[in-house]
Amino acid sequence: MRTESVRVAEAASDPLAAIALRSSRALRRVFVLGIALAFGIVFARLLSVEGRGLGFDAQAHALGGWGAADAAVMPLAALGAIAVAMLLLVVSASEERLAAAMRFGLPGFDDRARAIANGMVWAGIALLAVHFAAPAFAWMPGGHEAAGVLLGTVLGVGTAKLHHQAISHEAYRTFNLVSMLLAAGSLGAMSITPTGEWWTLNFSTLGTSDDLAAASFNVGIVIAGLGMAALGPALTRALGEARFAARRGGLGAARVLIAVIGASLAGVGLVPIDTDTLLHNVFACAAAAGFAGLAGCVRAFARRMPRTLVVLSFVFLGIEVAAMFAYQVLGLFNLTVFEIVAFTLVFAWLIALVATTHAHPSAEPNEHERGLATAAVAAHAHAVPRRRLAPAGSAAHARPAGRDDEARLRGPSRSGSVRLRPLGLPGTDASADDPPDHAALV
Repeated sequence: MRTESVRVAEAASDPLAAIALRSSRALRRVFVLGIALAFGIVFARLLSVEGRGLGFDAQAHALGGWGAADAAVMPLAALGAIAVAMLLLVVSASEERLAAAMRFGLPGFDDRARAIANGMVWAGIALLAVHFAAPAFAWMPGGHEAAGVLLGTVLGVGTAKLHHQAISHEAYRTFNLVSMLLAAGSLGAMSITPTGEWWTLNFSTLGTSDDLAAASFNVGIVIAGLGMAALGPALTRALGEARFAARRGGLGAARVLIAVIGASLAGVGLVPIDTDTLLHNVFACAAAAGFAGLAGCVRAFARRMPRTLVVLSFVFLGIEVAAMFAYQVLGLFNLTVFEIVAFTLVFAWLIALVATTHAHPSAEPNEHERGLATAAVAAHAHAVPRRRLAPAGSAAHARPAGRDDEARLRGPSRSGSVRLRPLGLPGTDASADDPPDHAALV
């Protein structure tokens, strides 16, 4: 594990990022709890007597009108929610936590299994969202069944691959849950909302029914927005390294814009559209403007931003402008579609920020890390005694090859303190909770 002196040095160099990273573990538990509660609502809806088809009486159930027959399935819904929570704890846990669980006899999970599990949850969210808004996909060939399979496959495969590549990043694992909480809260609202064909209006309609459905939507978006704002320093931590040559005020500007987006999302949930339409729209526009500032000013944050992130930023910005033009000027689709596009772009850009800056393959260690590397080399040189050369024909050369010789033939060990680390030096073992800033994504 990373030594305490290294942690103190990192905290001194970027205290905001250090605080955000240290609080990530507690935040993940909050997000997992919220996601599990939303899935509990969905499972109760699916298992209820009337909820087994699209003829579900949303008005009665959303207002607490669950019958005795429905109450019988509540324990099953609770078990399903607990299963989702346990799965997500494994998906988002650090290697340190997983190793501790294995010491208690629990099964181990490799990165591939955790990535597949993450993709399955996201695929399930897509399938259920299409199911609860089935009439909205009647225009597609194959109807909502084809739409569900297509969206579920794309989202499931994409998030599984991304999770497998970026699973070592503390900030990514936490932000993945932020995105999932926003989606799951909306999904819980979709399942029992009494607002009818809400998709013909906008997503904010889900938060206007003053019932459990509205609570699921509004609470989910508030917690997700506040979580995004709190994670801003952790998401942008790598930009402060010397290899990116951050401009004066650039790192702070990026964090302020992320905080603006997160706070604006929270405002959208705190002020439903039927409570104060003007203020609600101000929060929504502020979130869109914050993302436009992030994507449009990406080169202003640092002199050597990753080329992939720069290209994605301008592509995403172009998509947002085109979607806004198609909605407001051409009228090709409604506000719900535009909101889906806007939310997707924001979360995709922030994930791309972590993936491209925290694990740049060609990155060089900064001055602080080079100092640590030098100290590690010196300590290793003093700690390892010099080995005498045995004369030819001695017993040392004549004995059969044992474990030590086989180990030397196999090369350096891949575990313990001699495992290759981001700095490529023994004795600089990084904690599983810290992003591998200089390791290639695998």
